[in-house]
Amino acid sequence: MNIKKIAASAVVALALTAGTVAPASAADFAVTADKTSNLVALNDVVTVTLANLPVNAGAYVRLCAGTLAEATAARPANCFGQGAWVSLSAVSKTQGATDATAPVKLSVQSVFTSGTTTIDCNKSACGIHVRRDHLAGTDFSLDRFIPVTFAAVVPEVKATATYKAGKLQFVVLAAKGEKVTFEVAGKKFVKKATSNQYAFELKFASKKKFDVAVSVDDVFVVEKTFKGSAKK
Repeated sequence: MNIKKIAASAVVALALTAGTVAPASAADFAVTADKTSNLVALNDVVTVTLANLPVNAGAYVRLCAGTLAEATAARPANCFGQGAWVSLSAVSKTQGATDATAPVKLSVQSVFTSGTTTIDCNKSACGIHVRRDHLAGTDFSLDRFIPVTFAAVVPEVKATATYKAGKLQFVVLAAKGEKVTFEVAGKKFVKKATSNQYAFELKFASKKKFDVAVSVDDVFVVEKTFKGSAKK
């Protein structure tokens, strides 16, 4: 028996074994997001990173309604659009999947429609859901869920001004508690809006053109010119 050859073979085998990297498994799979709270309600982009996706596997990444507990019990049914399809499969990539090793730029918004259901993530829980793609739809081993929240939508302050028969009517929206200044032909009337649909009425008669303006906390929301009225 050639002991030297046996020893040399053992060393080579040991070296090969030590250099072998075990393929990624579902237990190694991890999902992270660069931000999860105070997302921009009307439109935001969350960068989602998938680590250790098993070889040739594909996954869907979507914004969905639900809590972590609900997503653990059953896959979310209401999701925003098609989301992103990522894969390590060369075949899937030729069919539209993007490379799963690259960060996913996922578009999200607080209110969306899924089928006939409207979801408002400021009223119900939402999160980023990851699952195996259609090629292994019954495999739940890669299902992951990251809860997210959105910043509250701030209503836009608006105002209208109308003039008829010697009477000016103003309506200011979404400015409750704010200082509102009404300017009519150079004269100012300063009020405090007592509701989010605050109305102010003023008798004003002029045969000439005149300007009106409305500002909320010194920011103009209406500037308008009226022709005037002969009635007094």
